[in-house]
Order: sequence, then C-alpha cells, then structure tokens
Amino acid sequence: MNNHAKSCVLSARCKVAGSVRCNAQCPSFIAMHGASSHGGRSAATGLPKEYRLVTLENSPVATEQPKIYETLAKYCETFERQFEDGEDARIKSLYLYSESPGTGKTTTASALINEYIIANYIGSLKRGKQALGRPAYFLDCNDWQSYYNGFNRSNIPRDIAEVNSREFYTQLERSKKAPFLVIDDIAVREVTPGFRGDLHSLINYRVTEQLPTIYTSNVPMKDLPQVFGESRLYDRMRDQCAELSFGGQSKRGRR
Repeated sequence: MNNHAKSCVLSARCKVAGSVRCNAQCPSFIAMHGASSHGGRSAATGLPKEYRLVTLENSPVATEQPKIYETLAKYCETFERQFEDGEDARIKSLYLYSESPGTGKTTTASALINEYIIANYIGSLKRGKQALGRPAYFLDCNDWQSYYNGFNRSNIPRDIAEVNSREFYTQLERSKKAPFLVIDDIAVREVTPGFRGDLHSLINYRVTEQLPTIYTSNVPMKDLPQVFGESRLYDRMRDQCAELSFGGQSKRGRR
C-alpha cells in the first residue's frame, strides 16, 4: 500500500487509497490532515498525535475487547443521525469504565472521535454540504484541571496565569460547542469546588443541548457522587448514557 494511505484516517474508506492518486495533494487528505499532514480536522479535534489515525477497524484494543467493539460498531451507525432533526435523531452518550488503567478506554474513545469526523466528512459530501471544521473534540480532564490550577493557586506569575486561564476557557468553550466530545479520565483525581462547578456547567450544557459525550474513567458511574461530593453531576451524566465496562489488565508498556 502507498505509504501515504497509511497516514490518512480515511484510508479504509477511500477508493484511491494505496494508488498513485493517493498523495499529499488529495483534497480529502488535506481536509482531514492539512497540507502539512499535521493539521486539518484531525488536529482540530485536540487528539494527541498517537491517536489521530486510530479507528474501530485498526484499533489494537479490538482483539482484547471484542464484545465492546461489536457494540461500538452498531453505535457508530447512529452517527448518521447527525444529519437528521428531532428527538429520534439523538445520539446517546457512553461511559467507558475499567477499574484498571491501560485497558484501552482512551484509545477506544479516540477511535470513536475519528469515526465521527469521518461520518461527518463523508456524510456532508454525499449531501452536498460543507463538512464541519471541528465536528468533535477531545478534552483531557487531567490537563484541563492543570490549566485551572495554573491560574487559581497563589503566587503564580500574572503572565503564566493569563496563559493558563486563556487555554482553560478556550477548551471549555470548544468542549461545550463540539457536536461530539470525549472527556478523558473524568474522575481520576479529586477536584476543587471551583473546577467541579465548571465541569458541571460543561456536562449540564451538553445534556441540555442533547450533545453526545464519551466519558472515560477508572471509577464506575454509580460511584461518581462520591467523587464529586454530590449527585447532581451524576444525575446529569447518566441521562441517555450507556456504561461499557472494559475487562482485563493494563497493557501499557507492552510491545
């Protein structure tokens, strides 16, 4: 196969993948990855680089979690609803849980983001519409909380606090408005009342607007009230949200 095809998230669904027509001048490649191969819709999602090409088809987690991936294949079929209107067009949210870290939750959530942006791009072309520039977004809850701490702790230089504050609220707005969102490691550590309020605002907004959200966590959904200190956030999250439990032990560090 053409090496270029291996660097495009559309390769499994593209008729010219692997041929001489598969090159850096391909309009679809540029749309997904930019002329530099490091931009486009793929980079706009905020996905870490190591996850920008993973799909359900090529995900290394598929062989470890076959039943979950069978369920997710059916779930991705509902992505066509993004072009429909009405209550029946709603795409449900998912809560990906495992007690052990490193079982493939983040990889799987990233694959779902890519499946969504592919569905948006191809579906828009079929309908003669302009595909969205940022149809999905990836929010690393740990990093996001670090930005919050970076302008709310004492003795932080003003210029550093301003940078952290700007990035925190930029990610908040992108997360609120994204048609499809992943919140990674939502309950990995304790949160302050202020950060909890912003997180609650984000989740409440998305539930109210019926926007699908994928959560990953090492805490089962039923225990979230203990993590967040109250039940309101949990009540909002579980509305139209299915929990999928990942089995097995951590695969991190294995080759």
